[in-house]
Amino acid sequence: MTERVDDRWFGDWIGYSAAATFASVVLILANPFTGYPRTIASAVLVLALFPLYWFLARPSRAGVRGNSWQAWTYVGLSTAVYFVAYGLNNWANVALFIVSPQFFLVLSAVPAAIAIVVINLGGVLVRWLVGDLAPGDVASTLGLTVLVIAVSIYFSNRITAVTKESRERGLLIQRLREQQREIAALSEQQGAAAERERIAREMHDTLAQGFTSIVTLGHAVQGELDSDPATARRHVELMTETAQENLQESRRIIAAMTPGRLAEATLGQALGRVGRRFEEETGVPVAFRIRGEARQAPPAVEVVALRVLQEALANVRKHAAATEVEAELAYRADAVALTVHDDGRGFDPAAPRDGFGLDGMQARVREAGGEFELTSAPGEGTRLSVVLPTSTPEEAAS
Repeated sequence: MTERVDDRWFGDWIGYSAAATFASVVLILANPFTGYPRTIASAVLVLALFPLYWFLARPSRAGVRGNSWQAWTYVGLSTAVYFVAYGLNNWANVALFIVSPQFFLVLSAVPAAIAIVVINLGGVLVRWLVGDLAPGDVASTLGLTVLVIAVSIYFSNRITAVTKESRERGLLIQRLREQQREIAALSEQQGAAAERERIAREMHDTLAQGFTSIVTLGHAVQGELDSDPATARRHVELMTETAQENLQESRRIIAAMTPGRLAEATLGQALGRVGRRFEEETGVPVAFRIRGEARQAPPAVEVVALRVLQEALANVRKHAAATEVEAELAYRADAVALTVHDDGRGFDPAAPRDGFGLDGMQARVREAGGEFELTSAPGEGTRLSVVLPTSTPEEAAS
């Protein structure tokens, strides 16, 4: 596939061609030694070179050093136009400053050099045919022509080398822009995936656990309606409260806001409330304590701490068969630490497991820049510890 060429990459060169054409026309008209009709005709022909180049051989049409059919057509037509203009007025030879670099831009090096030789030697032949070249001037004219050919080839090659660098820079800029677009698209996709994962964790840590509580309480109520109506009523109240909290959490997840418990209380109060609710629902006592001087942590840190305790207690409810749970929130100089310990049946952390809970919990902690540690063994209970930084690395260093 042919690589697309943008004319903007060669703006300076196209500007030079236009300026050189205008200057050549002025020089021809300023030297009407062959008469005004012939001089004007010569100037018009030279002036026609630029629109011919623009519509036929500019970079986006003929390519760069591609030897395309447009390039060869332009070389042939411009050479013929030059011969006629030169035959009408010798000052038309200044048009070589226009066409020589153009030849090197549209053709590869060897064909361009051949075209330069042809157009210069052809100019000498034109002068001889119109009778403007005396026999004694042939040698000196040929020598001068060879010098002009050499200079034209050298400087034209230098000019086109610069334009080649411009083209390469243009292609590089184009590739960079394409890569930026690709990166932006990938970032958008990654952001959408991260948002889906965040919502999944939020639903697991809040709604799913709430529904689990409702189901557990519903089963308990079925057996208590006849034997213990008072307890059944209390459990129905808890089911209603849990359903209301789930409704509130679902609305806040949609709005990506702070969890309901943290919106109305401190972190310590919210964690204590979670522990008391668990105790009321399961009958398993939760000993919750706070160590250190309480202070407000960043909202993201408080959310992670709350979700960790909720998930830890949900696991105790489903798997541990514990008789007691201890939870501690410790405020450190630059972090908050949460520890949850139960005396349940324990498990092997290295064994394969189903579910999203522990992995989601660990992912939350690591995203917050924290440390996650889980210690457990069959028959020895489970201890979960997380440390969440409350300051950025820059703030900690200062």
